[in-house]
This record gives sequence, structure tokens and C-alpha cells, in this order.
Amino acid sequence: MPLVLAYHGCALETAQRLLGGSSFVPSTRDYDWLGAGIYFWENDAIRAYQWATEARLHFYRPSVVGAVVELGECLDLTTQSGIDAVKLAYDKFIFTAEKDGIPVPQNVDPAMGPSGDRILRRLDCAVMNYLYEIAENAPGSGPKGQPYPIVRAMFPEGSELYPGAGFRDKTHIQICVREPEQILGVFRIPEWQRLELELPNLYEFC
Repeated sequence: MPLVLAYHGCALETAQRLLGGSSFVPSTRDYDWLGAGIYFWENDAIRAYQWATEARLHFYRPSVVGAVVELGECLDLTTQSGIDAVKLAYDKFIFTAEKDGIPVPQNVDPAMGPSGDRILRRLDCAVMNYLYEIAENAPGSGPKGQPYPIVRAMFPEGSELYPGAGFRDKTHIQICVREPEQILGVFRIPEWQRLELELPNLYEFC
């Protein structure tokens, strides 16, 4: 099975607990981009640290924990089959919401910044969670754990890298782990790599 290195941005206290053997706690916020799960940045410790340092997170000491993740039966939104699965879930979600008279959530940009990023993705979160529910209730699905143990997607995010560019300065690949067993181990970022990436002390209080 394919293995990837992934990085989890968090508070220093959380990093210490995870490195000491504690379990990850899945996020269940209604605006998580890929629905409920444990979030990582694929192959990007710097982006994980940037996320952890954003003021809205209120981490007194931001940190990063590395992990070895087995993709397994991954729902990969960088492939056409993954994209088609989400589109089908959206169509069914909208049909059900309209039939039942339930308001449809929206993706919004609370800061109204120049990049136009809709970082509170309540619609996407609802669609992804609905997709998981459909898969779990599908005929033939048994007690084998989550039907999609991991979800993976590439997100263009941030401002233009230069005027007229198709590249964005915060573009990343995000991994949402829905089955903790897919996390094979956690590790500290090695000192040589920390220095190379110009990251501060990530694991000790100064």
C-alpha cells in the first residue's frame, strides 16, 4: 500500500502528547474542508506550521508532528473517479435538502480578503459527510471500518503567485484520515530538517 509523509499542525502541548503515544482527536467542525477526520498536510511541514501559527487558532506555542500514513482505499479527489463521487454526493445532498426543506449551507470567506478564499467550507463539509454516510449505508457494506479510511485532495489556495498566475501561494494537498489505524507512526521533525526549513524550536518550551 502507498505510504506518504504527512504533517499535523497543532499546539506544542498537543504535539508532546501525540509524540508520547496519545491518540489524535478527529475534528468535527462544520466547516472542515473534507468533513470529519484527522487533518494533515501531505509532504509539507512548512505549510503545517504556517497553519498552526495563524492568529485565529490561538495556539500559544505552535508545533508540527510528522506521521507516516498508509493511503489504503483512499478517496482521492485528484482523480476523476474521486471528483465524480463527490459530484454525485452533492446532487443527492441538494435533492434531499430541497425535498425536506432543509437550508443548504454555504462556503464563505469571513475575512473578505483579496484572495477570495472561502475558508469556512460548510457546504463542502456537509457534502463530504453526506458522501461518507451514503457509502456506509450502501448495500454490501459491512463492519469493516470506514468505507473511505482516508480522503485526499489538492486545494489551490491563497493569492496569485505573481500577476496573472494560475498558481496560488498556499496551494497544498490535504489528507483527512477517517480511520486512525491508517496512521502507522508519528515522529519529530529531525533537527537537520528543521534547520533546513528554517522552523523554530517545535517541541520544547523556551
